[in-house]
Amino acid sequence: MVGAGSRPRRRVKALRRVARRALLAVAVLVALLALTLLLFLLPPVVHALLDLASAPALLGVEAPTAYALSDALVRDLLFGGAFDAQLGDEIFLSAAERSHLVDVGLLFRGLVLFGAGALALLSVLAIRRRRWVLRGVRDGAVLLGAGAALVGGAFLFAFDATFTAAHQLLFPAGTWTFNPATDRLVRLYPETFWVAAAIGFCAVLVVTAAAGFRAARRRRR
Repeated sequence: MVGAGSRPRRRVKALRRVARRALLAVAVLVALLALTLLLFLLPPVVHALLDLASAPALLGVEAPTAYALSDALVRDLLFGGAFDAQLGDEIFLSAAERSHLVDVGLLFRGLVLFGAGALALLSVLAIRRRRWVLRGVRDGAVLLGAGAALVGGAFLFAFDATFTAAHQLLFPAGTWTFNPATDRLVRLYPETFWVAAAIGFCAVLVVTAAAGFRAARRRRR
């Protein structure tokens, strides 16, 4: 009878361990995604991508003007602004473009908020349950590295299809398609910008995941 009763308890403990490992792995994944997003929103990074994509020339403005417009939009993404940056005497973006950026801002701020919560959780657990956190870093790094490699490969070899699929998944239909001939948003951030940003983002995630996995394995020894 004692043996029979102990089996359910072992199953419960095993399920708890699996749930804990999954939670910690997801926390690590979300934290690293949020940190990498913030890295790619830094002005020097965005400015370099704008230059790579020849965005100032496509807009017909000097580079500092393109940088200033982009910086204002990024601030609004992070802090919930109205995306009403001006070029000359008029608002730079159309109502449809601003509406799409509102949706993007909600997504970005949600990820940053969850990332901050994940970092807080991992920091608290690192004090009391260091081995749990190291295991979570290892598991999260495997998930993140594999996922980033797959997504990065998809962007590299099938950018249009992957970009479209991501937008269809994340945003309402009809709110994210723009014409480069008439819409300034896709001239400030043309396809070359997004190809470089997507591949660079995934590459940073893969490198970070590999470093995290290696560090976690070393510290557990």
